[in-house]
Amino acid sequence: MNCNELSADVWNYCVQLDKEHQEQNNGKQMKFKDLQSAVKNYNDLSSKNIQMVFLKYFHSRKAMWLSIKAKHERSSTVKMPYKPKKFFNTMWDYQAIRIDYERGEIKLAKRQLGIGGYGKHQPPVRCYAKTLPQNIVEIELLYRRGLKLAIKYKEPDLIQSVGENVASIDLGEIHSITSIDNNGNAIIITGRKLRSIKRLRDKELGKLRSKRSKCTKGSNQYKKYSRAIYNLKYETDKKILDAVHKITKLYLDYCLNNQIGTVYYGDVDSATRSTKGRVKAHNGQKLSEWSHGLITLQLENKLNRYGIQMVKVKEYYTSQKCPLCGNLNKPTSRNYSCTCGYTQHRDIVGAINILNDNAGTSVERYESKMYLRIA
Repeated sequence: MNCNELSADVWNYCVQLDKEHQEQNNGKQMKFKDLQSAVKNYNDLSSKNIQMVFLKYFHSRKAMWLSIKAKHERSSTVKMPYKPKKFFNTMWDYQAIRIDYERGEIKLAKRQLGIGGYGKHQPPVRCYAKTLPQNIVEIELLYRRGLKLAIKYKEPDLIQSVGENVASIDLGEIHSITSIDNNGNAIIITGRKLRSIKRLRDKELGKLRSKRSKCTKGSNQYKKYSRAIYNLKYETDKKILDAVHKITKLYLDYCLNNQIGTVYYGDVDSATRSTKGRVKAHNGQKLSEWSHGLITLQLENKLNRYGIQMVKVKEYYTSQKCPLCGNLNKPTSRNYSCTCGYTQHRDIVGAINILNDNAGTSVERYESKMYLRIA
């Protein structure tokens, strides 16, 4: 943690220098080169570590002006970085990293003894991992229930998909992904495990918050429950992210096996926002916990690597319209039925209508169906 304290010291020094310069020069900020020269060899951190902290500060300052220039909704309230930090993540770029892939060893340049850069360098920090990605460009030391290394690396070149088939996705709270392609190959990936993780989290959080509410704020017992709440959230977030990765990986395999080149998915933002007073509290809680945004993001990251294009479309009445006759029927269970005699799984009906409305297909039923769940 000593490195992160020294990094925070560099950040605070940047804030102090910029503030003093503005007071003495009618609000003008320090130029890039002047500020960079001022913080060079400021403390015992290596020059690369100091440079990375300085760049973080400079980009944060630049983001303020970009927000004001773009006239964002709250651009009038943005400020220069001003809060002092006790800890700040220490960063190493590719020039300060040495990697032995055979041994799974990472060597990080350690701080130098003696302020001003005239001391001797300490031996590098050695870290070991079972597997290491190629093309590592940056490593960051952060604290998440203990010190951890966050590794940033470049992904390999995109593998262009030669698939010409199209598919559609109906996102759901119970079944995370329901999809069908123009050949009638359907897949349903259930999200029940994802939902059970969140339900257990809410139940346990309710117990801890109830106990904490009976304690005096700032007391040792209050802090104990606060730490327990933080630890529970941290562990649950990791489980949720793992479940989403598994769900999206299953759909990627489906796309590759069926030579999918384009995927249409419904825009569900309007259904999940401003639910207060519009839906019942129980349903509102389900919608607020729905991880459709995270699932969509992971799908885009995975599919784009293989040249599979994702297209966001409107999905009005797609779960109610009959693919056979076009009549609207609101389903009351997991199965859809129409007065014309058409019956189908309600989520597959939504996927079929999204596909037919946007890809110009005329799919009515599935030819094959897979029902998958994550381990």
